[in-house]
Amino acid sequence: MKASNKAVDAVRAADAAWLKAFNTKNLEKSVSFLDEQGSMLVPNALIVTGKKAAAKLIADGFALQDYKLAWHPDKAGVARSGELGYTSGAYEVSFKDASGKTISDKGKYLMVWKKQADGAWKVLFDMNNSDLPPASAF
Repeated sequence: MKASNKAVDAVRAADAAWLKAFNTKNLEKSVSFLDEQGSMLVPNALIVTGKKAAAKLIADGFALQDYKLAWHPDKAGVARSGELGYTSGAYEVSFKDASGKTISDKGKYLMVWKKQADGAWKVLFDMNNSDLPPASAF
């Protein structure tokens, strides 16, 4: 039996609401979208698990000058059991470094969502990686 369109719509809505929280740079609201055991897997950094660690990672991003982040899901689904869902798509991020130079990245992401006891969807895993070639080490 396939998961209902209503469940998939709920996961898409949670994804959009999380982006809205990020765009307003609301740290408390942004962190609230994570499952208690949620993990963020971002490039060039160790895995971050739990709301306290995620709050620091998110706050560090918000503190960057002209920080902008957007993501756009092009796929979403919910497991037959109805307990897990996913969204995936493209992201873009930019900010200014200490010298004022704009740093930009774009790539793809995958979020695994877990349905909570109260029916809310929370992020269990948030992973992204760049489409751009690595910067030269030389």
